[in-house]
Amino acid sequence: MKVLESYSHIKGFNHEPNFNTYTREIMEKELGYAKRLGLNSCRLFMPMRYWQEDKEGFLKKLQAFVKTAYDKYGITTTPILLMAYFTEDQTPYWVSEEGEPEIPGCYYEENYHIGEEFVTATVTLLKDEPGLLFWDLQNEPSYHGFVINIKDEVEKQRRMDMVWRFVHHFLAFVRKLDPVNAIGIGHTLIEDTEYSKTGELVDIIIFHDYLETRARVEASCKRALELSKKYNKPVLNNEMACLCRANPYDVSIEIHDKYNIGWYIFKLMIDINHWGTVHGICYPDGTVRDPSIVAAVFGFFRNRGVGGDDIIYPEINREGFADKGIARVKEALDKKAPMGELLEAAEVIVNLLEAGELVPMAYPPSAKLLAYRRQENPNEQEIREWAYSLVKTLQDVCQII
Repeated sequence: MKVLESYSHIKGFNHEPNFNTYTREIMEKELGYAKRLGLNSCRLFMPMRYWQEDKEGFLKKLQAFVKTAYDKYGITTTPILLMAYFTEDQTPYWVSEEGEPEIPGCYYEENYHIGEEFVTATVTLLKDEPGLLFWDLQNEPSYHGFVINIKDEVEKQRRMDMVWRFVHHFLAFVRKLDPVNAIGIGHTLIEDTEYSKTGELVDIIIFHDYLETRARVEASCKRALELSKKYNKPVLNNEMACLCRANPYDVSIEIHDKYNIGWYIFKLMIDINHWGTVHGICYPDGTVRDPSIVAAVFGFFRNRGVGGDDIIYPEINREGFADKGIARVKEALDKKAPMGELLEAAEVIVNLLEAGELVPMAYPPSAKLLAYRRQENPNEQEIREWAYSLVKTLQDVCQII
């Protein structure tokens, strides 16, 4: 697809399928989640190793993904063409012994041909696909252990210069293979546009943002718009939001919407084997970690008192249900009621606390309640202690003596 005047309409997601085990059923299920969420574009990770292990199988699955995403779900794809790759005689720095991380073989000019073969196969396969939005040349060229872990500034700069030469080479290489479709680079930070000297060469200025405060995120967006104006190029953030980096999904989305900058959140699926503890919207069964993310995707954000409307604190004992719930659990505890009866009583308190958002929801009380109900031989003392703790929590938040 030729470069668009603006990508502000993009509500995208990063996606990392395991192409060795990726089936049609899994693909359709996950794309279905994205469609239901109102997401309209996918930034696709596709490490070269999958292609090296099974070239024909990888290309077949890749094309099926791009076609299915667009034809059936209306979702465009931005494939990431390159990641840092190591040659056969190298051990990746993340599994090697301690010491100075070596430079991946891809950044030596004599090894460019390895990347060229992969890029040629991918670009030739997809360049005429209607679902191709643009090429993301490389993911975060400046953020790798072989650069950021080097203390000697001269050596660090030497390595970074190798990376930028690699980027410039492949920008020209892809442009020659496909002079029609737009190209961008998934830069680690907006300033990498300047550091890499690629602002004039790309069609889209792309940056990532995992900054910790509203002020820092807003400053990043403002700088992106400045560079967009400077180079007369559209701008886009294609990686953002992380729980462990103090970069909440809803806050990131709200700020980028404010500045009319399109975005791709990292990422669609919650994968316990990789980034699932800090990233992702959907579990494999379609449930979600945090409904506020879903609301933000649809343009609804938590009231934080900045829009002129006062925050109305929940009054969950307005009709006396907190008093009744506490009395019911106390009665069940006093008479040592069967576990089914005690859990039924506890559910009233659970629902009041969760409805009022008065307890942490990372592991909601209702999840523990349902887990207890599934147990064949529940620990009765543990459940009684838990029910008692619910009573204490409800008394505290409702100021019931």
